Amino acid sequence: MDMRFQKTLSQIKNYYAIVSIICSLTPILASAQQAPAPVGPVPNARQIEWYHREIIAFFHFGMNTFTNDNEGDGTASPQLFNPTALDCNQWTSVLKRAGITTAILVAKHADGFCNWPTVHTNYSIKNSPWKDGKGDVVKEFTDACKASGIKAAIYLGPHDRHDSRYGTPDYADYYAGQLSELLRNYGPIWEIWWDGAGADKLTTAFYTRWADTVRKLQPNCVIFGTKNSYRFADCRWVGNESGISGDPCWSTIEPSSIRDESEHISQLNHGEINGSAYVPAEVDVSIRPSWFYHPEEDSRVKTVSQLWDLYFNSVGRNSVLLLNFPPDKRGLVPNIDAQRADSLHRLIVGTFKTNLLNGSTIKSLHPRGPNFKPQNMVDEQEGTFYATKDANKTDTITFDLHSKKTFDVIKIQEVIELGHRTIGWSVDYSVDGKDWTAIPEATGKQSIGYKWLVKFNPVMASKIRLRITSGKACVAIHTFGVYKEQMSTSDIKLSL
Repeated sequence: MDMRFQKTLSQIKNYYAIVSIICSLTPILASAQQAPAPVGPVPNARQIEWYHREIIAFFHFGMNTFTNDNEGDGTASPQLFNPTALDCNQWTSVLKRAGITTAILVAKHADGFCNWPTVHTNYSIKNSPWKDGKGDVVKEFTDACKASGIKAAIYLGPHDRHDSRYGTPDYADYYAGQLSELLRNYGPIWEIWWDGAGADKLTTAFYTRWADTVRKLQPNCVIFGTKNSYRFADCRWVGNESGISGDPCWSTIEPSSIRDESEHISQLNHGEINGSAYVPAEVDVSIRPSWFYHPEEDSRVKTVSQLWDLYFNSVGRNSVLLLNFPPDKRGLVPNIDAQRADSLHRLIVGTFKTNLLNGSTIKSLHPRGPNFKPQNMVDEQEGTFYATKDANKTDTITFDLHSKKTFDVIKIQEVIELGHRTIGWSVDYSVDGKDWTAIPEATGKQSIGYKWLVKFNPVMASKIRLRITSGKACVAIHTFGVYKEQMSTSDIKLSL
């Protein structure tokens, strides 16, 4: 046989052997490139969109504003309600400057006074001197939100100290009628807030009816649920009104912990890693000591530093911050409140503008494949993420910065659509690229979820190491970054 022919035949055999090997590996390679399967409860579409709000504004405004109360008893005369310069466009301009894209208006608090001309009671603004009884705060609020591109939401207090039918089937009809008015006549309502305070007389059967109304009229509306509305909750109370989530803070929880809240404050604050429902925490706090405006609190508006801490203790702990801005008797958000919120926004934007890991060389122990490479953690793209192979619930990812950089903030985000996966992680740094030092504030952490933030005294490093030490399933990290806090001179003055 001709030697050249033998060589060619040998090459062909080798080629087919290689093809055969590749074909045998194709299912394995394809499997390695598939996204990880979800684990445990996962968020619905409303909850995913809710998480991306990060901060929601609360507007407590009503009869209590004019009686200087926080909890009216329902006996104050409608004649007392008379704002002199109400301007909801001023409210939304404050939010635009503060980078807040969603707002909740208290349409009716526990005193029962209604901020719209409801046909179901005379205890409303239609019997006030404001605009000769022809005004509608809810309409002015929703119109202003629509004009500014802000999502409008409503707090309709289930508790009612004014209406004698409270707690009876007749009250269920009354409340259903008001809920229907608000959901039919004011455009898209992004969230409905069912406060649990004082609402113990309202049964789950009442809320079942009211939830059906919400889902029928506004199917995309988020429900903040507590106690007897627990079955319908998209988000839960965090267990305090101080603006602080737990560490850890899981999005999952047992529904009974929401129902029996007084016995499960810790579970509300921390969530439950093996909880059967996905109901993350919405963290409510006022920018002032009280929910409604009081002139004596003008000197007690939270500083920028306090708001910065609240941001890390809520948004930075896998939750959403619900920050209250109480308009004054004029019907305006006071300037100092607006300035503090604006400064907080500048601090957030300035700090997280530049991920110092950009441009670094990244190596991991167990990459899933090219579609899920570790570089995805710093690419600033919404749809990409890093993942390990299915068998690897732990990992070490090392970032070589190529030069020494100073940072004092860490951000990490999981792919929430795939459920809580990582349940143990730590971050170390190296100045010389050889010896590693743990960051105490980022050591032995547990939950991640939508976003986890850690701040600490500045450190300098040339290498960063993220260690995933424990997990329920393989790793799926959307973002990891280190940042340097950026506060302007003017904001420093407001922070004191």
